[in-house]
Amino acid sequence: MDALILIGGRSRRMGLDKALVERPDGSRQIDWLLQLALQAGTRPLVSMRDASPPPVDLPVIADSRPGAGPLGAFAAYHARRPGEPVLVLGGDLLLLDLETLRLLLARRDPTRKATAFANRIDGRPEPLCTIYEAAGISQAVEWLDRGDHHVRHFLESLDPRVLELPRPAALDSANTPLQLAECFAKLTRGVVPKLVRVGYPAGLREARGLAEERVATLACTAAGLYEELRFRHRLPWEIDTLRVARNGDGCAWDEPLSEDDELVFIPHPAGG
Repeated sequence: MDALILIGGRSRRMGLDKALVERPDGSRQIDWLLQLALQAGTRPLVSMRDASPPPVDLPVIADSRPGAGPLGAFAAYHARRPGEPVLVLGGDLLLLDLETLRLLLARRDPTRKATAFANRIDGRPEPLCTIYEAAGISQAVEWLDRGDHHVRHFLESLDPRVLELPRPAALDSANTPLQLAECFAKLTRGVVPKLVRVGYPAGLREARGLAEERVATLACTAAGLYEELRFRHRLPWEIDTLRVARNGDGCAWDEPLSEDDELVFIPHPAGG
């Protein structure tokens, strides 16, 4: 089976191509994904916006509709290799591991249109570590033709087989420098469940519907905790409109968390 690694995105929020990020062990992210794909027994190739030289010596499938996101990559793959299933891997899966990849391949259900993992926070299927059968990926063109680029909605429409992750944080990804710092913290310190207390001042209190709560988290940093809460509860505040206090004192967003810490997320005056 082919493994289509999605790279070469614009990465405006990160400021650099996420596939070229240097991991804590010194390897590039693209090289890590290539190694995993080979060890899992797949045939790796890369999806890029155009046919420019790739950062690794692999076949390139250029997007047929630049700017269409992952669905554009899906449509391009299907046009090049119709009738073929494909394992799709997002280029920013910093914590992906071989055990997770092998489990996905072993539990593939070819009678369904896709096989995916459930997101660890909201339980919905994750679209960028997924096996798409030919009958599923072929529908990407139809979605693009009607102007719908939502890759998660696309996957859900395929009624995939959904698996539980063997390692809950394995599909954590990074789109910003703070999210990258969180992923690196997990890689270097390990993924350790912890309980913390979270306070919500005015503004966030209304959005969350309560003033404080005790939260079970896998986050290593204050930023990672907030992003978990924002995703889980659809909080409307971007992290750059907030500051954070830890145990009564202001702290940096990438400061490590400990069991029973008390965190308060405070809107900047200009942010609300």
